[in-house]
Amino acid sequence: MKPQRKSTFERDFGVARDKFPKLSYDLDKKRKLWVITGELDICDRAGIYWGTFDIRIFVPQNYPHCVPVVQELSTVIPRDIDWHIDADGFCCLDIHHRITYDARKGINLSDFIMQKVYSFFANQLYKINHGNYAGEEYQHHFPGVAQFYREDLGLRGEAAILMLEGILEGWLGRNQRCPCGGSDKLKNCHLASFAFLKGLDRELLRKDLRSFMKLSDEPETR
Repeated sequence: MKPQRKSTFERDFGVARDKFPKLSYDLDKKRKLWVITGELDICDRAGIYWGTFDIRIFVPQNYPHCVPVVQELSTVIPRDIDWHIDADGFCCLDIHHRITYDARKGINLSDFIMQKVYSFFANQLYKINHGNYAGEEYQHHFPGVAQFYREDLGLRGEAAILMLEGILEGWLGRNQRCPCGGSDKLKNCHLASFAFLKGLDRELLRKDLRSFMKLSDEPETR
């Protein structure tokens, strides 16, 4: 009898376990989730030990085209929105748009744990010890989304609205003038931002557009 073929998740977890040996997994058939549990040891770049977190990672069975959810069980992090964690220990690892974009392309489990999970917890320990995060953080709720558009995509206010309208309505193309207001064509300007947004779910783009338009309708405060 031939051995049962391993799933993509199981193969990738084997690679991830070499880097994170204290993690193990089980399959929750009822909820159709792979559930990774265990301890995550955090060290600095010099290899000096900082601390350990008990964590749980919920990975949908449509892996690698999914968004894993991470929960801290050890209560090392204060349960507060300013620490990007809710009362039940579920963590906000990154701006939703970037995680969603990565999911549509397909994530790699080892990279996800190292780049998203490990970095998140290392930064939490940094804040515990120093009072602030090592780098800049996104604001909460839609101001954080607007910050992402501004800082990562280079699109502010009206430019973001025009870009979103052009994508959703289908009138914006590579050879048209860039919505940012400059004189260059899109292909020579914010083409990367355009491609990124086109890779997101259209309902998310509609939600962003509504929020930007609502923001633009609000009277300026003095």
